[in-house]
Amino acid sequence: MKQLLIGDCHFGVKTNSVVWLNAQLTYFRTQIYDIIATENVDRIVFLGDLTDIRYSIEQQIGIELKNMIREMLDKYKDKEFIMLAGNHDYFSPLEEFAQYNSYELLFGPEFLQCHPNLRFVNQEPYLSDDGSLFLPWYWTDNTDHFDELLYQFDMKHDVNAIFCHADLSVWPGARITSLYNKPVYSGHIHYIYEDEDANLYNLGAVFPLTFNDVNQDRFVYIINDDFKVDKKIKNITTFKFIRLYNEQIFDADDDVFHNSYTQLCITQKNIDSARYIDQIKYLRLTYPDANIGIHIVDDDEIEELNKISTAGFNTNINKYIEENVPEHLNNKFEIIKQKIKELDI
Repeated sequence: MKQLLIGDCHFGVKTNSVVWLNAQLTYFRTQIYDIIATENVDRIVFLGDLTDIRYSIEQQIGIELKNMIREMLDKYKDKEFIMLAGNHDYFSPLEEFAQYNSYELLFGPEFLQCHPNLRFVNQEPYLSDDGSLFLPWYWTDNTDHFDELLYQFDMKHDVNAIFCHADLSVWPGARITSLYNKPVYSGHIHYIYEDEDANLYNLGAVFPLTFNDVNQDRFVYIINDDFKVDKKIKNITTFKFIRLYNEQIFDADDDVFHNSYTQLCITQKNIDSARYIDQIKYLRLTYPDANIGIHIVDDDEIEELNKISTAGFNTNINKYIEENVPEHLNNKFEIIKQKIKELDI
């Protein structure tokens, strides 16, 4: 079965901004619809946090989102749609109130009756015929619940992959070992995190949402019958967050400024020069939709900002570790890696 995985959407973000809502809806009605059709996927999985505001859904956001979901379900009646509940989809942190969630409020039982190709996973886990195990947020956030899974399902023989809403980067080794190296695909954490050895993949939010996502692309993912990522497709529709430093403002390509929030980080000595003043004026006149802001910094701050934006949250964690091991510890690191490999951990 070919599946399309969609990370956190957060409809209603930016305090129910209509501008952001329209951009998100456009993304679905253009890119996502096209992907479903051209990639011939069988199942579309939302990995949680469909909505942003935990305690309510603003009327226009709710109506527009419901209409878009209904339109998509009708357009692709032969496809299966699964929506996991993330922490933002629940109105209470207490599980005894799990029935109060955005899916129940926004769609209701009648919606499911009209659209049998849609399934909500918001209270209990769901194991499909192909061995895909879908877990709502409470079942990954609550350790006791997760332990129940090991008794409720045969992880080794019946489960082929897990789809959930969790921070996989903090999962303890015992939990990972209990999954028999089955791949885990998750929403919840907005940056991309991969641990290929442990088979853990936080896919990140489908939309860049804040300057924490600066200079990083966002994707949806297609996995194949072997539950491996077959393709990832970049979001080229919604807003980007861009940060440029000093001379970079002269060299950036035109597409950097298109549909973006752009922060120009410039040192005081440069901001006062005519060359920089002219370039800033030029950029603001040429790219009025880029929301260009100026941030005056010193050299040390630029170095730190550059480290943050290129540190590679959007990376393979093992590669990141290897690249950042101090030189004097390389030998020890290689010895430990070899011992772990021999123990088959």
